[in-house]
Amino acid sequence: MQEELDQWTIPRGYSMRIAGAKVTGKKKVRWVCYRGGEARHHRGPVDESLIQQAKAEGRRKPTTDRSSKKCGCMFKFELIETTKGSDLWVLHYPNDEHKVHNHGPSDQTSDPRARKLPPFMSVEVDQWLREGRQVSKIQEDLKARGFMNVLNTDLYNRKRMLSKHDSQGVGQDVGL
Repeated sequence: MQEELDQWTIPRGYSMRIAGAKVTGKKKVRWVCYRGGEARHHRGPVDESLIQQAKAEGRRKPTTDRSSKKCGCMFKFELIETTKGSDLWVLHYPNDEHKVHNHGPSDQTSDPRARKLPPFMSVEVDQWLREGRQVSKIQEDLKARGFMNVLNTDLYNRKRMLSKHDSQGVGQDVGL
C-alpha cells in the first residue's frame, strides 16, 4: 500500500507515512503527512567553542544546527477495510482541518523516500560500489537513466553500509 501511495504523492511533492494501524476484525490504517508534527530537538544554537573543542578532539561537531522538515502539517486520513478480508477500503478524514496541507510541495531531494531506487537499480548500484567505482561516475549513470533525485550523500552512506555489512559477513540485501 505504501508503494502505491508513494507513486501518486511523491511526484506531486508530498509524501505520506503510516502513523498507526489497528486490526480488530476490519483493518484500519492511519496515514499522515511526513512533515506533520513538531521536531523532537528544540535546542538553541551551538556555541562556537564547543564546535572547536569537538574538532580538536577529532569528534564530529554537534548536529543541532540542522533544521527539521516538520512543520506541523495536519493532513491525515484513515483507510478502513469495508469487511474483514475484503481488500476493499473506505477513505475517511477525521475532520475538515485534516484535508489540507499547510505547506506547498516539497523538493524531491528533501524526501528520502523520493530518492529511493527501485530494487533492480539498487542491486546494480551496490555492485558498482563494491567494485570501487567513483560516486561521481555512478551519479552520472543514474542521471543518464532518469534517476535525478539520488544524492551523493545517499551513495556515500550506502557505500559505508555495504562495507560494514560485507566486513561482518551479513547478508547482501541491505536496501537503498
